[in-house]
Amino acid sequence: MKTRFPLLAAVVCCYSLIPSYFLRYRQKAKRRRKYGKIHNKSGKTLFLTFDDGPSTQYTPQLLDLLEQYHIKASFFTVAEFAAGHPELIARMKEDGHLIGIHSVRHQNVLFRGGRFTYRDLDRSVRTLESLGCHVHYYRPPWGHLNLFTLAFLRRMGLRLIFWDVMAEDWEGDTTSGIICGKILSRVYPGAVICLHDGRGENEAPGRTLEALKKALPELLSQGYEFRTVDRI
Repeated sequence: MKTRFPLLAAVVCCYSLIPSYFLRYRQKAKRRRKYGKIHNKSGKTLFLTFDDGPSTQYTPQLLDLLEQYHIKASFFTVAEFAAGHPELIARMKEDGHLIGIHSVRHQNVLFRGGRFTYRDLDRSVRTLESLGCHVHYYRPPWGHLNLFTLAFLRRMGLRLIFWDVMAEDWEGDTTSGIICGKILSRVYPGAVICLHDGRGENEAPGRTLEALKKALPELLSQGYEFRTVDRI
């Protein structure tokens, strides 16, 4: 039994953890190099992204807030939530936001095989296509992919998008002030910010909304502009 555990750990690392963390690091380093070399206004670009939605309680409020500040964001949607709320997907499209996929039910592929991985991606894409969205971008739940994920993304023509900045806005014991402080202190030119408009503990997306009401005007006053991830 003792000899099996190190072997299992090594398999998991090679199958999922190492490629997940390596690709996340590579994307972050690439963006830092690119935007670190741009010293004019166009260099002060941020990519605001949201996971785990849409939610009838929070996503409409978020869309109102983004419209108020003329900000375009990228939404990595959970397919079953999207299918249940087509009117929210329609509004995202109408407002000019980018819509990507974030799995069917927000299930981790860390210990999953090729069949599950393919079906999850395929069903996510087909669900969004049925709602009129031609999907090109994917973010894995919890940032975990596996070796099958990479092969299927290539086959389906999907682009993997990780993040650079988190504010731990899903935590049940955080506050809007803490979230706002983390966003403002952690961003830098070219950063992909990952927040959440669904799920989370103790109505977490509500605190994210309150944090953004303070953070967005501050970032705009600092000269930042927001783009969707297709413009990275």
